[in-house]
Amino acid sequence: MSNFEFRKDSANREWVIIAPKRSKRPDVARDLPPVCPFCYGHEDLTPKEVFRLGGGQANKPGWEIRVVPNKFPFAPIHELVIHSPDHTESFFTYSVKQVEKIFTVYRKRYLEHEKKGQIFIFHNHGREGAESLPHSHTQLTVVPSEVFLRIPVLGSIENLVRETKHFSVFCPPSSRWPYEVWLAPKERGNFFGGANREALAELSRLFSSVLKKLEKHINPDFPFNFYIHQGPDWYLRIIPRIKVLGGFELGTQVFVNTVDPASVARKLRN
Repeated sequence: MSNFEFRKDSANREWVIIAPKRSKRPDVARDLPPVCPFCYGHEDLTPKEVFRLGGGQANKPGWEIRVVPNKFPFAPIHELVIHSPDHTESFFTYSVKQVEKIFTVYRKRYLEHEKKGQIFIFHNHGREGAESLPHSHTQLTVVPSEVFLRIPVLGSIENLVRETKHFSVFCPPSSRWPYEVWLAPKERGNFFGGANREALAELSRLFSSVLKKLEKHINPDFPFNFYIHQGPDWYLRIIPRIKVLGGFELGTQVFVNTVDPASVARKLRN
């Protein structure tokens, strides 16, 4: 078979991606490659880049943020956004300015692919967050339009943590994960590609602030995922990975959240 295949369960109408070749990708949970392909000076170890922020020649040093195709894709378009040449930094240590640059690159790549299918931007941090390489990066996939993605829609804003000019930060009452936090534009009905520079700058400040607050209530450098739902009614959802799903949750898709979202909102407000 090819690198991946989308299959639909005819009985349940659910989709699954079969991608055996992804088992060969480097995995921090098993062992580390001798040389990190995302580090400065190792540009020849990745597929040829499709975008960079910063100076220098393509596929050479000089970059600040670099975008390359994934060597182990599970979608027709599957890119990696390498956040920084520094191997040890992460969203917990990046300056707000660097976070803003990263989010700006997300938007640029979104606009590059917005007419090609369903765009899903996601980040894994830490072993429990399914991070395969410890050099911080984000993935962007474009999934065929006919594939149904079970992504929660943005509902009413409850358990408000903070409100700014452009965004609401809140903990939905039906949060599936402990300490889950959403950041959503106050103006509804828009796609992520329509976010302007002012909004991205504000989103960067809020995102960095929320992570720092969560560290105080969870652990420093805790494992987490976040994703950006493209919209309409786009949002960014932070999911701390501080619990393991049990058999009931895996079998029924009904999650058991052991922390009241309202109490999380109160803690983050304070």
